[in-house]
Amino acid sequence: MCALPKHTVIYQRLHAAIQRGEYQAGDRLPSEIALARKWHVSRPTVAHALRDLQGLGLIERQAGAGTFVRPPSVPTAGILGLIADGLGATEIVDPLAVEISQAAQQTGWSVLRGTAVADRQADDVAREWKGRGVAGVFFAPIEHHPVRAALNRAIVDRLEHHGIAVVLLDRDLGEFPERSHLDLVSIDDFFAGFELADHLLDRGSRRIIFLARPAYPATTDLRLAGARTAVERVKDASLKFVVGLPTDDAFIRRCRQRPLTDAFICSNDSTAAELMQSLHAQGCELPQQIRVAGFDDLRFAKLLTPPLTTMRQPCARLGKVAMETMASRLRDRQAPARRVLVRAELVSRMSTARSSSAG
Repeated sequence: MCALPKHTVIYQRLHAAIQRGEYQAGDRLPSEIALARKWHVSRPTVAHALRDLQGLGLIERQAGAGTFVRPPSVPTAGILGLIADGLGATEIVDPLAVEISQAAQQTGWSVLRGTAVADRQADDVAREWKGRGVAGVFFAPIEHHPVRAALNRAIVDRLEHHGIAVVLLDRDLGEFPERSHLDLVSIDDFFAGFELADHLLDRGSRRIIFLARPAYPATTDLRLAGARTAVERVKDASLKFVVGLPTDDAFIRRCRQRPLTDAFICSNDSTAAELMQSLHAQGCELPQQIRVAGFDDLRFAKLLTPPLTTMRQPCARLGKVAMETMASRLRDRQAPARRVLVRAELVSRMSTARSSSAG
């Protein structure tokens, strides 16, 4: 059995020392260099442990002054963890993590964040979180991995083996339409796909392509199913699902010609942005010739030319509901699993404007 990561061991030792009163409120902790020498570890390892303690509100790090123990605030209900693929690298995961942390703090919980774990053994991951003292983990299943479903199931299995409750964020463990035994909090992807397709149909689009990148997640299947339902209700309308890279010039040209496409729904805003660049390079005018829409409402969506129509992720609402779901799960580990769906918001911009108003 592998030992816990060094940063977790340092975290445990400092946490215990603060709880025992070895370091009182206002006391200055030894410097990172001093702690690294004391425990024969690297300075980044110590910094990782201190970030975890700061995340719990136990210490305060002041630039140029050092690290100090904070006075106790409200009694802490406990510690939760958050594991998300893309944490620190994507615009949707980060604000959602912030909202979950804020919702947790309002009820006395602290949230420690962790990055993707695709390169580690599932039991090592679970033992690390157990060593950090967490009661439950919010888990956004890993998306970009050749055997992601098996890996996600293994991580959850080991977390539960160590007595840690799990609430899924955004998507389920397996591929659509599989359903796990866990609580899931996400937007209503089916209805989001329906509403976006319905918006395009209302704008006059009739030959729609739904574009996704290879190895797309299960959320795309749900959005596609919703879009198809909307299109099937309109006479003479059609929807074609294609998988490929939005930067592939030949691929995009073929998409435009079967038959003459008048709208694209992209599985997310990043795909939509790259598609729009490709269409511009091919001399295609948006939205006069082709309308484009996406999902997520990333910050750059409104800065594109033309600004992108998209479905906005309600991060504040998702964070609140996620914490409520975790609290409920911790109260009753045997309760039936819940699937909590939050409605996304349609943000209509010029990329899907009517022909009469385009330009």
